[in-house]
Amino acid sequence: MSACTALTLGGCSNDGNLMDHVSDSTSNVYMPQALQTPAVFTFNRDDTQTELIYGACFGGPHANNKDILVEFSPAPALVSSFNNQYFTNYPVMPAGSYELEQSSATIPSGKVNTPPLKVRLHLDKLEGIGGYLLPVTIQSSNKLNDRLKTTYFLVKALYTSNPFPELDRSAWEVAGFSSEEPTGDGANNGKAIYAIDPSASTWWSTTWKASKPGPPHVLTIDMHATQKLHGFSITGRLDAAGNFKTSGNPKSIIVETSTDGTTWSYSENFTLENIKENTIYLSYAQEARYFRMTINTSQGDIYLTHIGDLKAF
Repeated sequence: MSACTALTLGGCSNDGNLMDHVSDSTSNVYMPQALQTPAVFTFNRDDTQTELIYGACFGGPHANNKDILVEFSPAPALVSSFNNQYFTNYPVMPAGSYELEQSSATIPSGKVNTPPLKVRLHLDKLEGIGGYLLPVTIQSSNKLNDRLKTTYFLVKALYTSNPFPELDRSAWEVAGFSSEEPTGDGANNGKAIYAIDPSASTWWSTTWKASKPGPPHVLTIDMHATQKLHGFSITGRLDAAGNFKTSGNPKSIIVETSTDGTTWSYSENFTLENIKENTIYLSYAQEARYFRMTINTSQGDIYLTHIGDLKAF
């Protein structure tokens, strides 16, 4: 548990008597975790369950001379005001993803803190690697520090490996593209359809023979069914030996999702590594039928782009 911050001047040893005239009305109860706004915790999903620590402290000019009962409760309604204040867009921790060990605890007379308490987290209930916000607030008959009475826990859970099955691509269709190379890459390459065909050795390339349009380059896919999207794997164009091309594969991209192909309700930016295959996870899983990729820059910062294989999970 975070140590209780020394908000009491009564701990100034030899000069403690200088505080005798200060009223106990300046004493208050607070959550030490609230000193961080938000209090960020990042976990790996190898463990589906983990814990956070919460509690309350007493601070003031004199020692605590009574038992102080403190009540704790989740406050999901505060997420909206937090997002408005800090220009964020965090979703609230979903129901069933957390449990407070206790709803109340006592700061004993002569002590400055409650025992450490645990929030049990169920990471498998979080869909995506983005942060989820869990406000925990306190109440007490004792005076509260209004600035530190609520802790905003921001919980992120990352994947160490991809746990999701690949979505069936047999019904997928190219719904749109900015350009494709119809002839320069041979009869079975260059066209947009080759980004989603069964072979990773074929590829989509933007036009380079008749013209050389620069980015942004766009590819839109209709999956012909609304499904939950967690992320994508993107294989670059491969050479005859199966090695990835060192230039032209996507680098800076935007992924958007839609249920109708008209309104794009979700958008997220990614920067891809210059490797054979990139796996990217959406911050928050989306129900979607369509997805659109906009490539703003390519590896090597050249004008064209190409994708050997595009999968979703």
